[in-house]
Amino acid sequence: MSSPYIGLWKRESIQWADASPYEDSIVFWLQAERYFADIRIPLNQPLPPQKPLLDLDSSELLKFAKFNAFAGTIDATDSWIRWNRTIDFKPDPNRIDQGSVHFKDENLIEIGEFEFEDEVQQYLEIWVPQSQDVSDRFVLELAQELNATTETVTYPKALWVIVGEHFIRLYDDRFYPPDFVTPSEVTGSALKQLMQFQADYGKRCGDIPWEIVLSNDPSRMGTALQAKMDYRAQWLDNILIETWTASTGETIEHHWNVRESTGDWELNRLTFLGQGQ
Repeated sequence: MSSPYIGLWKRESIQWADASPYEDSIVFWLQAERYFADIRIPLNQPLPPQKPLLDLDSSELLKFAKFNAFAGTIDATDSWIRWNRTIDFKPDPNRIDQGSVHFKDENLIEIGEFEFEDEVQQYLEIWVPQSQDVSDRFVLELAQELNATTETVTYPKALWVIVGEHFIRLYDDRFYPPDFVTPSEVTGSALKQLMQFQADYGKRCGDIPWEIVLSNDPSRMGTALQAKMDYRAQWLDNILIETWTASTGETIEHHWNVRESTGDWELNRLTFLGQGQ
């Protein structure tokens, strides 16, 4: 029997303690069988800048740092979920993200506690289901990044969760140490390092394959996930290899391992190669 949490959920509201419920962000939680990804973009996100985000000065860049995103695995029962964050825009290894859950009609009600401004506060969130097709699920985790030009291998964090027509992909090449805790205020070079993080939500159907609908970088919205120079993809056994040319002229490869797969495995492989849709 499949988990009742599989699918795309959109947060309708959050309520702190006895305050009134509200919503100030577009919040999507995409759940596969065990792996999940979550993206939260403020409703008042600034318009795309005229130059790349990381070329902005600190005061301008700070305007784009109000989002949140994280991904990993869950432990769950019929009445409780713990989200184990292996990728987190604002890391805090001491954070415990869990809550009690129950269904009210089709909506999922989450109640828990969260530390905010050095105080533990109770919250209540209402999650509304967005997807009907949960039979096809595919999760990829980045194994390595290869600069084929310099023959340099690095190990950034990235997770790509696909359920039905929806996907969320997070990419983190900041290489923070395991015990790193995001400070409450970040400026200067530390802010630019913090923002070396990509969070995209989109759909794999329609006129633009793998279209990015929501992103922490608003200039990416409306583009294709694979909109890179000389982009190509191929399968080598169970490893997906993406290759493209960086702006510096170097050839970059991403090697992805399959963590979950359901439905038609061969069709899923063809879909990643731009076929079989």
